[in-house]
Amino acid sequence: MSKRLLTLFVLVMPLLSTHSFAKTETSTTQPLNVELPEVSKQLRFQGPARLESVLALAIEQNVSLQYSLSTTLFDKSERAEKSSTALKNSVLNQMIQHNLVAHPFYKFIQKQSFAPRVLSAIDVDKVRLNKFDNPLLHGNYVLASPPREEKVFYLGNLNSVYSVKEQAGIPLQRQIANLKSNIGALSTPPVLIYPDGHVVKPHHGAWLTTQYYLPPLTLVYVPFDSLEHSEMDQDIVRLLTQLIPNSTKRPR
Repeated sequence: MSKRLLTLFVLVMPLLSTHSFAKTETSTTQPLNVELPEVSKQLRFQGPARLESVLALAIEQNVSLQYSLSTTLFDKSERAEKSSTALKNSVLNQMIQHNLVAHPFYKFIQKQSFAPRVLSAIDVDKVRLNKFDNPLLHGNYVLASPPREEKVFYLGNLNSVYSVKEQAGIPLQRQIANLKSNIGALSTPPVLIYPDGHVVKPHHGAWLTTQYYLPPLTLVYVPFDSLEHSEMDQDIVRLLTQLIPNSTKRPR
């Protein structure tokens, strides 16, 4: 990237920094702020910028964008934060009502950050080559792109939150069999939440016969009750699709 182009962007700043803005590629007054949790930094623009420009600067700050399935732009606007906070509090309150305040999953939810997804499965090459994948951004966002790790996370109605290695890509039925000594027999069918936020809800029996493959960083949520009839479990699934990956808070 040329020196001239670099002057169009704001300086990269640590999170929570209050330094002044630099000039951007547009003279409009709508600022753009993008948090980079993987490197604890923030990109700040005085005006809107294309997604391609944001990704280029993120790469310069050593953000790994290699695993596109997990690369996500989350909405951190005031309205979005209020919405996610309300959903998180609703889930915690429902768990309290079900006497689950001492459950490991309750404590897990307490520690996590959530926000609605704006763009999921961001592919750097597609953004560069297709203008429809390269929107003009303004406002407040989080760009999360956890590196590809051969892990699958099991959580929910279990006695712990498990980070399971060497199971990614293995069919769900075989994973459950491999992990039975740890997680026990499942009373309800699990729900799969892929790194791009896509949700798969296997029905009774189907998850034992259908070949569900789990890409790295998939969440396997075990409901506390029948998903079809449990408002709490449905809200938990909605909340987990908004989970902002953060290596410091991720189960190990």
